[in-house]
Amino acid sequence: MSEESLALRLARMVVGLDLDDLPDRAVEVAELQVLDQLGVQVLGSTLANVSAVPRLVAAMGARPDATIVGSDGRTIAAYAAYANGTLAAACEFDDAHMAASHPGSYVVPAALALGESTGASGREVVTAIIAGVQVMALLGSAALRPAMASGWHVAKIFGTFGATAVAGRLLGLDPQRLTHAFGIAGSDVSGTVECEFSGGEVKRLHPGSAGRNGIQAAQLAAGGMTGPATTIEGRHGLFRMFGGDTVDFGAVERTWDRTHIVDTVFRMYPTIGSAAPALDGVGRLVAHHDLRPETIRRIRLGVPSFAIEGALASRRPTDAVSAQFSTAFSVALLLARGGNRPADYFASELWTDPDVTHILDRIEFYATEFEADLPPLSCRIDIELDGGRCLSHVQHGFRGHPDHADTDDRDVVTKFLANVSGVLDPEAAEEIRDAVATLGDVDGVGGLMALTVP
Repeated sequence: MSEESLALRLARMVVGLDLDDLPDRAVEVAELQVLDQLGVQVLGSTLANVSAVPRLVAAMGARPDATIVGSDGRTIAAYAAYANGTLAAACEFDDAHMAASHPGSYVVPAALALGESTGASGREVVTAIIAGVQVMALLGSAALRPAMASGWHVAKIFGTFGATAVAGRLLGLDPQRLTHAFGIAGSDVSGTVECEFSGGEVKRLHPGSAGRNGIQAAQLAAGGMTGPATTIEGRHGLFRMFGGDTVDFGAVERTWDRTHIVDTVFRMYPTIGSAAPALDGVGRLVAHHDLRPETIRRIRLGVPSFAIEGALASRRPTDAVSAQFSTAFSVALLLARGGNRPADYFASELWTDPDVTHILDRIEFYATEFEADLPPLSCRIDIELDGGRCLSHVQHGFRGHPDHADTDDRDVVTKFLANVSGVLDPEAAEEIRDAVATLGDVDGVGGLMALTVP
């Protein structure tokens, strides 16, 4: 490990990042992240569960520097990131990452808001997004698992640093000032996952508050505020406070040279990411067999041991969060209603619908392990039917993961168009799609953001 603090090393990396030195795929994924984000933000702008946030931001009457997606409201960059980041998490449909958790909803709203308010080029916005994901993934490579095991919402913790990296890059901070920004941001990291077990919509706020805090940390550092350089690895720093004694400090070094954004997972279902293998696998069985829901006697789902707690946590939903964090409910929806629409998770009548609960109550989970060469998120599926018939399938990974054979960038475009359908004019949706495809070449993002206003 270098004698320099990790915050300073990260700051040097962020400041020195050059798009010309990165693989083309990094830019492509950053642009896909933006498209995916704008789609879920537009959809989120229609949902009541987060409507308090854009209302609050609009009531502040701040300087109109940046767009609040889905409305004609405008505000300063930090609060545009707050509003739009919250919209991004409104329906559990944002992207995922095995090390960075959910990078898109943490770095993209901050990059677009600050990019719009400062007049940054599309190239600089894309570079900032890649830098933000890199910071999140490097921190997560060391501390994601232990922090999760302690009940922390790791996306919020690492995302605050990711948003700070974005803001530092777009504000032109030098490494020393950005190191102070990271130190300031370290005082704002928090957030537990208790809401996943006992309810409440507060989790939706996490990306927004991380984006707001990251931008403000960079702005404060630019103005002379200071923070501890050892905010990450120090005795009372991020790693030890959130990860305890099991943090893998060496993972930062081992993964330093990887361009982490290329490992982004685009979710194809508006539910907890670990449910995707089960949904893909059950969907495969439905497509290939005459499977009538009323004939189901039992469904056994084998999941990795690290995913079993989440699988068992929520059975009968009591709100949208518990519905989206219930793999059993998602599988029951798929079998009973033929799909997993975002709106179905907010429809309280479906939480107790007899056709859904008939299946939900027949689902059993067990922990199992998969061969070392298989994706870590896989699922063994056995569906027992009346008459003794059993349908079985082992789902290796899932669609949307970069290593899965069925993953296709066009699915992200299709998802975007579905999310904005009925909110934006079809012409505006197509303009956004086309503009994002060449985001790295445009002079600014203001025109793009204007298209998100119905």
